Amino acid sequence: MITRDFLLESLKFSSMTDREDSVTVAHGGTFDWIFSDENLGHEKSQVEESLTTWLSNAHDSGIFWISGKPGSGKSTLVHFLRHHSTTMDLLHRWAGDDPLITAGFYFWISGTLEQRSQTGLMRHLLFQLLDQEKYLVPVVFSAKWEHYQSLSTRERIKASVSWGLQELKDALKSFMQHAVGQAKVCLFIDGLDEFAGDYQEIVSFFKTMASSFSHVKFCLSSRQLPVFRAAFANNPGLELHDLTLQDMAGYARDQLYGNSLTQALLAKTPDGAFRLIDGLVERADGVFLWVTLVVQSLLRHQDYEDVLEMHDYLLQHPADIDDLFTYFIFEQPAKNQTSLISKLFQLLHAREEACHATGQEEAVTMQLWELALACQLEEGKTAIPGNVQEATASDIDKICARTKNHFSNECAGLVIAHAPSPSAIRTQARLTPAQLLAESNVSYVHRTVKDYLSLSHVWARLLESMIGSSFDPHLSLLTSHILQLKWPLDAFEPHRQIDEWWPSIPLAFTHARLSQDARSQLVLIPEFDRALCQHWAFRDTIEKDHWAKSLFSSYEKRKNAVFQDPFLSLAAKFGLSILVCERVHQDRLDVPEESIPLLSHCIEFFVNRRKSVYPLSGPDVISSLLANGADPNQTYKDLDKKYRTPWLAVLDKLREAERRRWIQFYDTAEEGTRRQAAIVSLFLHHGADPDAMLPETRFDPSATALEVVTSVYRKYASPEFRMLRDKLIGLGAKEREGHDMFYRVYGD
Repeated sequence: MITRDFLLESLKFSSMTDREDSVTVAHGGTFDWIFSDENLGHEKSQVEESLTTWLSNAHDSGIFWISGKPGSGKSTLVHFLRHHSTTMDLLHRWAGDDPLITAGFYFWISGTLEQRSQTGLMRHLLFQLLDQEKYLVPVVFSAKWEHYQSLSTRERIKASVSWGLQELKDALKSFMQHAVGQAKVCLFIDGLDEFAGDYQEIVSFFKTMASSFSHVKFCLSSRQLPVFRAAFANNPGLELHDLTLQDMAGYARDQLYGNSLTQALLAKTPDGAFRLIDGLVERADGVFLWVTLVVQSLLRHQDYEDVLEMHDYLLQHPADIDDLFTYFIFEQPAKNQTSLISKLFQLLHAREEACHATGQEEAVTMQLWELALACQLEEGKTAIPGNVQEATASDIDKICARTKNHFSNECAGLVIAHAPSPSAIRTQARLTPAQLLAESNVSYVHRTVKDYLSLSHVWARLLESMIGSSFDPHLSLLTSHILQLKWPLDAFEPHRQIDEWWPSIPLAFTHARLSQDARSQLVLIPEFDRALCQHWAFRDTIEKDHWAKSLFSSYEKRKNAVFQDPFLSLAAKFGLSILVCERVHQDRLDVPEESIPLLSHCIEFFVNRRKSVYPLSGPDVISSLLANGADPNQTYKDLDKKYRTPWLAVLDKLREAERRRWIQFYDTAEEGTRRQAAIVSLFLHHGADPDAMLPETRFDPSATALEVVTSVYRKYASPEFRMLRDKLIGLGAKEREGHDMFYRVYGD
């Protein structure tokens, strides 16, 4: 049971239910026609019959395709169907005496990598399926089961599980095979067009599964892209934008009559009210999102003498959805409001940029409290306090409410905040309403908004609206991270659990690196350090105790390691060249004997990031350190207790990159061999030993600096490394006679 639960838990990921939780629940009465016995017209009756037949019939197609225009409500319909009692009744009719198993997945292009990938799809589906049929865990994961069964409890606690895509696909097929004659399965998959991969690949997967297993049904939804139309046009399905006219009219009617002011106006002119609602639906052309946004715009305006004025105001809203976004962002608002809108969108974009840089896909969705604090600073509503003090419910409500008002007013509802999924809430039972509000997830109201903002001319126009402003979204978000430490949502109590401040730490350092404002490194990152030090429970028994030290390898490796300065070492790894060089230049830091030099931390990710949160080593910080006296030949003991120098570390990483094939052939990218060669050149310019020798290891033969550089030049046709080879020879480096082992192992 322990191994079973361990493997099940390893399938989960933090954003697993975020998209489903954020899908708009169908407005009262919307989609009721799907399972209605009333005469609703020929087209709807055909759809109702097609769907009910597909759900209940054992001899029908394995795929039902829900298609529609962007914003037509496909995700809402999938959510409606998956959780509707009639759906379950019809599926049980199909299942007969067999148990019924259902599961779902909502692709989300704006979410984390798992939310838009096949790996995330497989993990979420397998978790749901196996959670209902736990006895199959050792069967579908037989190899992993045997391995983890053999581990002790202590070993299992330390162990982690990695999942490969093919392994997950095989496991899903295995589950389906073992369910033959045992159960019926129906999967609801939304947003195939939001899959971040080859559409044909995901289409082939579902078609193969549907044709292979008659006891499995797939309810799929997507936009009407050619690849999906070609694949699913002959399957049962529906085109949603042709079927929701009455639903849209019902929504508009309920919203407008639910407001006291507009209700009074509509009641005075019933015919005008009918024409207004009819005009709304007609202009929407099947796009439910258009109706919801425009109705909310009509309600916000609240400055009408009669229904005719409301109708005139309606006509100001463009019928095309992209043109509507342009109207809301650039044409309707006053200039100062457009600036505020631009700031909000830039903050959301900067968060995505930082997460992509660190690889922290799970953190790409910002919480309301994080964004609200960044907005507070920009509006001059707050300053960074000196001491840590728990945020009061009143503070949280006031700050978050102000930002939510920006969403609905200036941003016209294009950005929303929705409650976090139950799985993401830390300890739901003890959180106050204010804390739950603070932890609301912020997102675009629909994928079409993000698509629109990604258009180059739109983004350029947003930035143009800020000309003359000193606004820097990365600086604002870095400040937000500081304020989150100064105003914690929980009771303040210093401790040493570094994981509690993750992912804030790498994001803060990355915002500082990406910021165009030097203050982010010279003022704000030191302030971030001071704030986190207030949370850190220091121990006098630990030399140079500091929270940053906890981020270097395992405790066993770092406990006796000598650091020049833990915080500055971390800044060096994150490439904060301005801060590192300023500190080194001003303070001329003492370098303890055998301490790991800052220069060594700078080149840790010289060739490959290895899926870390740190950036590739950059020439700027290395150049500044070398110019300020850093010794490329300084001997030190690394975290593995091996003696080396920064220069030998550079050569060793090049040698490792050869073995692991991390270097690309004919690489002309700025981040490729050109960057690597620039760093090697800096080392040589500042006195790196041209005769340096890498010792033989169990993986690699011995090699001189000249041999390593020559091998890269020969194998990857790098002109920069050819010049480095010439430079080394000019410095006196010579080929070893009779030592061609390195070239035979790594040569071309």
